[in-house]
Amino acid sequence: MGSVLEFTLEAASQLKNLAGSNSKAGVYKQVLKALGYLEVNPKHKSLHTHEYSSLKGENGEKIFEAYAQNNTPGAYRIFWHYGPDRYDSKKKRVPVITIIAITPHP
Repeated sequence: MGSVLEFTLEAASQLKNLAGSNSKAGVYKQVLKALGYLEVNPKHKSLHTHEYSSLKGENGEKIFEAYAQNNTPGAYRIFWHYGPDRYDSKKKRVPVITIIAITPHP
């Protein structure tokens, strides 16, 4: 079983802006593919996931960076952290990955 993706308001806005831009249609498709991989397996080799040590989450969570693109000027990255997990109606833990930003690499 994979994780459930939740988006901060900023990340949701960034994804919506990509979806609404004709010039970014290819980037949007690549970001969606990367989000799919992230949902199923955050360690998928094409994501090149690694800790982004210069940032911490609001509650001290480790922040990770995953690649939506590679070897491209201004390649898009997805910044995320684990949790907070939820529990379903049967009190079973549902793992959550919180997407905090979807942005081009500086």
